[in-house]
Amino acid sequence: MNIFGFLGNPHSPASLALMDRRLAVEWVRDNIHAFGGDPSRIILFGQSAGGGSIDLYSYAYTSDPIISGMILQSGTTSLGAYTQETAAKGWYNVTSTLNCSQNTTNSISLMACMRNKTTSDITSAMPQFNAATGAAYFWPTIDEILVFSDGHSRSTAGKFIKVPILIGNTDYEAGYLKAMSSAFDAYLPDEHWDVFNLQVYTCPSAERAKVSVFAGLSTWRYRYSGDFEELALTRSPRSRAYHASELVPLFGAVDAFEEMKPSGDLIEVGRYLRGAWAAFAKDPERGVERYGWPRYRSGRRTLIGWIIITQSGQQY
Repeated sequence: MNIFGFLGNPHSPASLALMDRRLAVEWVRDNIHAFGGDPSRIILFGQSAGGGSIDLYSYAYTSDPIISGMILQSGTTSLGAYTQETAAKGWYNVTSTLNCSQNTTNSISLMACMRNKTTSDITSAMPQFNAATGAAYFWPTIDEILVFSDGHSRSTAGKFIKVPILIGNTDYEAGYLKAMSSAFDAYLPDEHWDVFNLQVYTCPSAERAKVSVFAGLSTWRYRYSGDFEELALTRSPRSRAYHASELVPLFGAVDAFEEMKPSGDLIEVGRYLRGAWAAFAKDPERGVERYGWPRYRSGRRTLIGWIIITQSGQQY
């Protein structure tokens, strides 16, 4: 994560975290048999930056994908990437704060100085957000090897890993950032958040699903709209189905929150989601279809915005 995964140092590989991710996939391939697993059935599954990471993977390893399916939740390459110049500014900001670049421009000496610092030293020196971009200072960096500058043209040309995909987002991703912004007395009009929601999540998800369908791949697309009272960040206005709100039911983590007292409805929706995700993992080609989801086709009624009528009569 942050500077430890995306260094920004112009004299070293740009996105170490993405290289680590590939090593992890290779390790699973080489060792999964020892745990009773099948190396031909490896699924990558991630949310937010995790979804973006998987999307990046799909463009970087077309000649040796290893994986057999992808689940992208609320994250694609639309989350963006930095140029090497932007990434370097973050790196030199930290090295300067830690007095590692005060008396030298030699990259070897500078790195030796940084390696002498403790993790807490580096973390304390690291700015959290880039005022120019509104994002973290350390981020996937374009190198035309792991992160490309021409993602759209690669998509339309079909230059990505050809495996089944399950992709989607929450109905109001912006609800999280909107609530967090208000906590810092930063208020933006609803129109801003509506556009943000479309540009960063909903439309890129639709586009990614569309190119997958065009390539003849088994594709499923959903939109999650669960607005549960016990998970609400704000009530006036409602935070609605905000970014990451589906993770609590999906992972069955409702018991991890003290005094939440989850409703049976929330638990039931979690079971439903886990069933769909497991169906994809067991059989990426047909499993979700057998679960009751139609394959996604643009322009048809195949976007899954499911309705679950729970024991209390609630609909989601």
